[in-house]
Amino acid sequence: MSQDVFMELKEAQEILGQIDKSNPSAQWGEQLSTAVQRALAELYLLNPYDDVDGTIGPRTRGAWGFFKAAQNLPDPDAIDDTAARVLIQASSNPAGLIGQVKVNLQPDFEFRRGATQKSQNQDNSAKAIIDAASSLQLNKGQIAYILATAEHESDSFKTLEEYADGSRYEGRKDLGNTQSGDGTRFKGRGYVQLTGRRNYSAYAGITGIELVKLPVILMNWPALSVFVLVDGMQRGVYTGRRLDEFVNDSRQDFHNARQVVNDHDCEQKIADQANDWLSSL
Repeated sequence: MSQDVFMELKEAQEILGQIDKSNPSAQWGEQLSTAVQRALAELYLLNPYDDVDGTIGPRTRGAWGFFKAAQNLPDPDAIDDTAARVLIQASSNPAGLIGQVKVNLQPDFEFRRGATQKSQNQDNSAKAIIDAASSLQLNKGQIAYILATAEHESDSFKTLEEYADGSRYEGRKDLGNTQSGDGTRFKGRGYVQLTGRRNYSAYAGITGIELVKLPVILMNWPALSVFVLVDGMQRGVYTGRRLDEFVNDSRQDFHNARQVVNDHDCEQKIADQANDWLSSL
């Protein structure tokens, strides 16, 4: 939760329960804005540590739009008594909206955006990734390469969202982007920067979480993102190439291992990072 504005879910729901007319977001005020954000964060549509601040910006508007579209509610800008009631119900039973997770996840942990948070983000992330990979009996070389991939794709643990808007992926049939708006909707998110309708659809099926309907969940739920990273690299979900083809007990090819995620993009940089991680494990 934000260090500046803290609100318990119960308090947020009480505030939402008082709504009796339609309120455009420009008129929400700090208290109502915080209540909406707190409820949306319970659904992983916002980052509870960064986005519950009482200020309506692009992230809150985007999350609210995703919520209303998923619930087939009109007017993506406003909140009325019906939308408030549905939000209360959803935040009381998140699985009813976002799906029931059907894979083993690491415990939830904090990941906050920005350079000032990267040291703590790295510590929290590395522990979760190491624990997830170790539970699958991956060796140190494989774990090191997964950590290096996470470090690279998250810009040294500063973000779980691609900085660009994703429009360059529009119409990319190789990514499964066949519908208008898919490029932006399915931009890179998570420790592996999962990209494209095809990959989001795959992990919606694997995890049980509604990642096609609510793709922003992936950047706001670090433990889920850890699973997607480790599982995808282990099983070759992204490109068809598995990590153990390049890194195993008898081979350590950190250069070509990049093909597991993204051809040969930045392979030398990530290989160097993997060697650094390996020396620390």
